[in-house]
Amino acid sequence: MEDLENKNTQENFMLIDQEIKDYLLESARWGKFLAIVGYIGIGFLIIIGLIFMAGFSFASRFSGARFPMVIGFLYTILAILYFFPVNYLFKFSDQIKKGFESNRQQTLASGFSSMKSMFKFIGILTIVILSIYALILLIAIPASIFFRHNLPY
Repeated sequence: MEDLENKNTQENFMLIDQEIKDYLLESARWGKFLAIVGYIGIGFLIIIGLIFMAGFSFASRFSGARFPMVIGFLYTILAILYFFPVNYLFKFSDQIKKGFESNRQQTLASGFSSMKSMFKFIGILTIVILSIYALILLIAIPASIFFRHNLPY
């Protein structure tokens, strides 16, 4: 019985050799760089969104146009959506580096959990966006056929 438990423990144990460690550390460095650039991009999106909402809302008082407000709101929504994968990427990078520095399995696992969350978020967001595209096509194609045949020429 003890041999069976020892065998199961050995099967669940995986060795991270120096080559794998180097790949993970390099991925963490690039991930941190991309996350920092992502945070800067989020800042720009928020600034642009606020400029559109504040600056152009002042101008729309005179013209009545609401389009710049909508654009500013969309930029802000994009910044919020972009924050989550960027934050997960930063956490992954930070935890992988800390895990190897402290030689703690739990910290490495936390880093991989953040990476999983990043990919899961991006995957769900991709499904939502593709679904919106499909819905737009399902509405736009019949509408274009209907309007093309019903326009007076």
